Amino acid sequence: MKKIILFIIFSLAINIAVAQQKDSLLMIKDTLESQFLNEVVVKSITPILQVKTDRVLLNVDAMANSAGLNGLDLLRQAPGVSVDGQENIKMNGKSGVQILLDGRLQTLSSQQITSLLKGLDAANIKTIEIIANPSAKYDAAGNAGIINIIFKKSNQNGTNGSYSLGYQQMDHYRQNAAFNINTKSNKLNAFANGNYANSLQFTKVNSERFIADQSFIQSGVERQGYQNPSIRIGLDYKINTKHRVGAVFNYNRLWDDFPSDAATVIFGANQNDLLTTATIANLTENKFASNLNYQFADTSGRTLIFDADWLNFNSNLYNSVVNLLANSTSKSLFDNDTKTGINLFALKADAGIKINKKANFEVGLKFSASKTANILNAKQEIDSQNPTVQFNDFDYQERIYAAYQNFNTSFKDKWSFQFGLRTEFTKMKGLSVDQNQNRTALPDTSYLNIFPTVYLRYQANENHAFGFTYNKRVDRPSFQDQNPYIYRVDYFVSNQGNPLLLPQFTQSVELNYTYKNQTQFKLSFSQSKDLIEFVSTQTGNQIVGVPINAGLRSFVNMSVSSPFTVNKIWTGYVNAEPYYQFYKADLSRYNGLAKVSNGGLGFNSYISNNFELGKKWQASQSTWFNYASRSSIYKTKAIYSIDLSVKKKIMNDKATLTFTFRDLLNTQRWAQSSQVGEVNQSSVRKWESQGLYVGFSYRFGNQKLKTNQQNEKNVAEQSRIKSRN
Repeated sequence: MKKIILFIIFSLAINIAVAQQKDSLLMIKDTLESQFLNEVVVKSITPILQVKTDRVLLNVDAMANSAGLNGLDLLRQAPGVSVDGQENIKMNGKSGVQILLDGRLQTLSSQQITSLLKGLDAANIKTIEIIANPSAKYDAAGNAGIINIIFKKSNQNGTNGSYSLGYQQMDHYRQNAAFNINTKSNKLNAFANGNYANSLQFTKVNSERFIADQSFIQSGVERQGYQNPSIRIGLDYKINTKHRVGAVFNYNRLWDDFPSDAATVIFGANQNDLLTTATIANLTENKFASNLNYQFADTSGRTLIFDADWLNFNSNLYNSVVNLLANSTSKSLFDNDTKTGINLFALKADAGIKINKKANFEVGLKFSASKTANILNAKQEIDSQNPTVQFNDFDYQERIYAAYQNFNTSFKDKWSFQFGLRTEFTKMKGLSVDQNQNRTALPDTSYLNIFPTVYLRYQANENHAFGFTYNKRVDRPSFQDQNPYIYRVDYFVSNQGNPLLLPQFTQSVELNYTYKNQTQFKLSFSQSKDLIEFVSTQTGNQIVGVPINAGLRSFVNMSVSSPFTVNKIWTGYVNAEPYYQFYKADLSRYNGLAKVSNGGLGFNSYISNNFELGKKWQASQSTWFNYASRSSIYKTKAIYSIDLSVKKKIMNDKATLTFTFRDLLNTQRWAQSSQVGEVNQSSVRKWESQGLYVGFSYRFGNQKLKTNQQNEKNVAEQSRIKSRN
């Protein structure tokens, strides 16, 4: 293990040293677009990175190695963005990144987002916007930042698109398929894309819990069969040069079977025992979202945009847990059947005006309403006698009224400044009713919050730029986390919602420096108040997990990211993020817990090496490494992985064949522990990570594309819908 880590660090140091010695080769890979006007050639230069006042643009066409990549591959090479071993996306070390396609929020689980991104061909992507600190124009929800993927759009009448197929073999398998198609005819432009993912995966789980004079040592296997088709259809109609209307429709369906078996050895002061648990579980989800929009823009810089969004989500989660104790002849059974329905509706208006050549002003209004219904039927029985039936109906309603203003200007040709202010008024209420008609009402709550944003940028010269940002954000609880019902997981473990859960607020500041439009250094600090955390409390021999507002977390992050060029055939990308987290909370009011005050260092890194082998062959090697870290009450051990890949362009460069050996050394193993008061617990998960992936992608039709100018629209409340994955 130590040799592998030393090898990774040594490789990283060598790559950086060689790249620095060959600074003359670190020239920006430019895209040269030629236009012939009366025999005069006009060339426009597009750098890999463009650092704006409030965001960083990654121009895909300017990347030397973008051919044959998918959307997830591109994010691995985006500054400040990292992808862990389970393909969760983080920005500046924080999880919960919001993914937008052409400015529209994708309300999917992390696994569904991964499937979607893998189905996107880099050849169809114009720009990736990395927005670490979103402006007042965006909803204030979320503290990890936004990634907006902007697609190319047909410039001429005709049809173009792509499709891809992939298969990965480990102990079991994963399959994926995707298509993208765009067609333009005079004033009408239409597009469609779809994805399908199918997998069978086994995960080995081992956990230990030590509580007072008892200990529970558990080992088991989780088996997941997963199917997820989705489709997105949209159209734009250009009424004239100033007016445009459009519509987008999304549908996503999920089937997820995840049975498991576990054996728990129990050591106690009085006696020892063995608990055998068999679980049958399945989940189905349906999600339909639609948007209607109108856009106005004239030559003076005035803009006006109206949006209407509607989303319907429903899910059905069923699990049945059979428990057998070796020292008893009795058998216990827990059945849970949960149905969830969520409806969201939002109206939004944005207006902009160009004050002069260097100043712009924006204002906007938004109204959103959500209604959630959760119905749970549960049954508990011992030896098939006298079953106990439980019922819970939880309804939750929320309305948010928002307004913002945004002003930006530049002066003295080197300075740019942007200031925004967003105001949100939230009103919510909820009611939980059980089988005895006992009613638990959430207090009717309303609160007003103001979210300022400030950006300052200084462009010293064409090679050096400096920036400063400040913003305030909010993370509201998921709708399901506020349901007070107790949900049985197994004989000793239950989960319960918290109707008194409050939003968490985060304030962030950042300093950044950009060299030659491609190397970026960042130093940021953020602090979260009323941090939402999931903790385990102890009552007798029962563990109850509950989401709570768990105190204060401070987060300091440094990062450096840069593409590099060694020679004509060897290029790459490196990203390194050291960080420090400090956590303070008083958990003593919860059974078995205590006051907590701790902190710890962490380090994430990613490096890729790409090689042009000739005759349209490419090879790449990538390594990611996450150092052991501490987050709130949890400690996580180090984890790393090495991938090798070979690509071949075929069929007149329209198709790409890919072979990838993932997790070469089979090192992806997640281990976490915590100790608070009387509760000491740890767990280790080993999933199927090592295997061979074979992929094929093909592009067809008219490839003369331009940027899709669709404006940014989203419904942030959708991101609060929890999925199991």
